[in-house]
Amino acid sequence: MSEKEDKVKQLKREVLEVLEGGLKGSTAARIFSIVLIVLILLSMVFMIIADMDRFKPYEEAFEVIETITIGIFTLELILGFWTADVRFEGHPRPHLRYLMDFMTIVQILAILPFYLGLILQNIELREVSELFEMLKLLKLLHLLKIGEIGLHAAKEIKAEKEEEKIREAEGEAEKPEEVPGEIENGEKKNEEKEQ
Repeated sequence: MSEKEDKVKQLKREVLEVLEGGLKGSTAARIFSIVLIVLILLSMVFMIIADMDRFKPYEEAFEVIETITIGIFTLELILGFWTADVRFEGHPRPHLRYLMDFMTIVQILAILPFYLGLILQNIELREVSELFEMLKLLKLLHLLKIGEIGLHAAKEIKAEKEEEKIREAEGEAEKPEEVPGEIENGEKKNEEKEQ
C-alpha cells in the first residue's frame, strides 16, 4: 500500500470515528452527535408547526433550515459510504454492506421525501401531492437516529461499569485478607513463634 493510500485510509478512520463515536467518543464525535440530535429535533418541530396557519409567515425560514438539515444528513450518508471499506474491513463488498445496513436504510428513507419533493414539485397531480404528504412522515424515521446515538452511549456506559467491576474484583482478589488481631508485617506471628 502506498503512502497516499495509507493517508486516505487514516483519514477515513478519523472520519468514521466522528460519524460513529457517539456521545462517549472524541470531542468531535460528541459535537457531531449533539448537532445531529438538535437538527433532528428541530426538523421534527418545524415539520409539525409548518402546517399551522400562524406560522405560515415563517415558511421560507423553515424551508431553509430543512434544506440545511437535509444537506448535513446527506453529507453524513456520503461520508458513511466513503468510509464503508474501513468500517466493514474484510467484508467482500463493504459499500453494499453499508447500503444494506438498517440505519443507512432509515437515513435514506428519512431524506427521500425532500429529494422526491424537489423532483415532483412542478407536477400538480393530486395523487402525487398526497403521496408527497405521506412521504413527509418518513422524516419521523430520523428519531431512530437519536435512539441509535443514545443506545450507543448506553452500551459504552454499561461496558465501562462492567470493566470497573472487574477491576474492583481483581483488586479485592489481590489484597490478602486481614486476620483480626494481626499486626502489619506479621510481627504478632513472629512473637508467637518465639514463645
